[in-house]
Amino acid sequence: MVVARIAFVCSLFAIVSFAAAQNGDHDRALEARITRIRADEQALERRYDVPFSERRMRRFEEFFDSELQELAALDYDAFGVSGRVDWHALHSELVHRRDLLRLEDKQVREVLDALPCLDDLVPLFEAREDVLPVHAKDVAARIDTFALDVTAASAIAATLQSLPQTVRARAARLTERTSRTLGEYYRFRAGYDPQFSWWVAKPYETAAGALRGLAGTLRSTSDRTGGGDPTLIGDPIGDEALTQALRHAWIPYTASELIEIARREFAIVQDLRTKAAKALGFDDWREAQEKVKDSYVDPGEQPELIRSLANEAIEWVTSRDLVTVPPLARETWRMTMLSPERQLVSPYFLGGEVIQVSYPTDTMDHAHKLMSMRGNNPAFSRATVQHELIPGHHLQQFMNARYKPYRSMFGTPFWIEGWCLWWELHLFDLGFPKTKEDEIGMLFWRAHRCARIVFSLEFQLGNWDAQKCIDFLVAEVGHERRNATAEVRRSIGGAYGPLYQAAYLLGGLQFRALHEELCKPGNEGAWSDRDFHDRILRENTLPIELLRAILTGAKLEKSAKPTWRFAG
Repeated sequence: MVVARIAFVCSLFAIVSFAAAQNGDHDRALEARITRIRADEQALERRYDVPFSERRMRRFEEFFDSELQELAALDYDAFGVSGRVDWHALHSELVHRRDLLRLEDKQVREVLDALPCLDDLVPLFEAREDVLPVHAKDVAARIDTFALDVTAASAIAATLQSLPQTVRARAARLTERTSRTLGEYYRFRAGYDPQFSWWVAKPYETAAGALRGLAGTLRSTSDRTGGGDPTLIGDPIGDEALTQALRHAWIPYTASELIEIARREFAIVQDLRTKAAKALGFDDWREAQEKVKDSYVDPGEQPELIRSLANEAIEWVTSRDLVTVPPLARETWRMTMLSPERQLVSPYFLGGEVIQVSYPTDTMDHAHKLMSMRGNNPAFSRATVQHELIPGHHLQQFMNARYKPYRSMFGTPFWIEGWCLWWELHLFDLGFPKTKEDEIGMLFWRAHRCARIVFSLEFQLGNWDAQKCIDFLVAEVGHERRNATAEVRRSIGGAYGPLYQAAYLLGGLQFRALHEELCKPGNEGAWSDRDFHDRILRENTLPIELLRAILTGAKLEKSAKPTWRFAG
């Protein structure tokens, strides 16, 4: 029994020592600071949640400024390579979140300039946050006046029509948020405080109706693009905010330079598509792609196809020793099907531990069924299943949860999506496509990644509207129109950051340049593919220029700025 216990303790010590070796190459105090800052920020987000609140704005400004001052006061020279990277990542993140706060305030002010009544109830909402006593009669009078002002604003259709459509759409969203906040305010006391219920019930009902009416007016006066679809309006952030976002991601290029890089990569892809098409007997890549699209499987058979493609990709990367795949990661991925409603935003797969499959249901109309099936054919799917599962998002998330999880605060799509896109590039070069049809499928997606850079940045700069983005995807990539519309809706709808779509290929190009730098055969001390990929996963998510500093052992100066021009 004693021997067994000693053996167990020794085994446990070995496990702990291994974990420490993997996770101990960074500054523990800085890790604790990062973890604490994220928890503090989340607590403040829950505490201060009133729309249009200047108090909220001031509190977060104070928070970010205070943390930046404390960070600047640390002994930077005492940090090693990893500690310096964490310092820069945290500094960039705090500046970026302060920039986002200021952009949000600017956008809110644009709405209030046109509809000043919308923030009239902020003092009531802030008193509710502070749980202060109320005088029900005064509350009723204030809400009643608010309802009259909102109703009057709804009646001035000409004034609303003169607003830019992006501001009208934003005003509609903020009106709906105000309505939700008012509802929460009312429900907190209604039924518990008899004076409150007696005085406030009717004014609340009137105000809630007035807000619904104003939101409806704002929606109806929007110049809706895409056949009357308000989800295709978006809210471009402009050149200044885009430049700030690129700085946060440690990208030293301008938006215009990135568009040129995308067009250069696009030309390479189109040449490869033409060669693959000729091998299939077609003069035009579009004709070859149409043939590939028609190879879709019958209704009900897509889950089995996805399962087989997932297992094939896992076997492919492990048999070639390209990356470590823990047995539990191989064991625990799952599958669900996307609803018809969600397919309006996600016409293809979504991934992670659960791969979410897009394929038509019996409730969809005939044309949409065919577009969904054609867009999710086996050759197209073969290129994306590995992106979503292994070695892509599932393996990525599996490792992120186990190695340096404090760096989740620095999540960037250039690392998250760039990792998966890098695998698309790398597997293509290593011969993963078995047939020319498979090549057409993988090149469709690479063309799509190029197009995402072009259309998303042109949209955020205010140069293109949603319809031009859709037409571009149909003409230059070969999307089914329904799928192109869903892709644009997803890109501009606000659920993803303004650089998210561009980050796929740009992040992939960053990883490609880093792989060339560290793994090129013949270079002294060249890394193996497995060492390269395993180390990236164990460092967790970072701007890739900062990851490069860790992998190359570079000790960044405190004044370091983005300089790595990974694409020439």
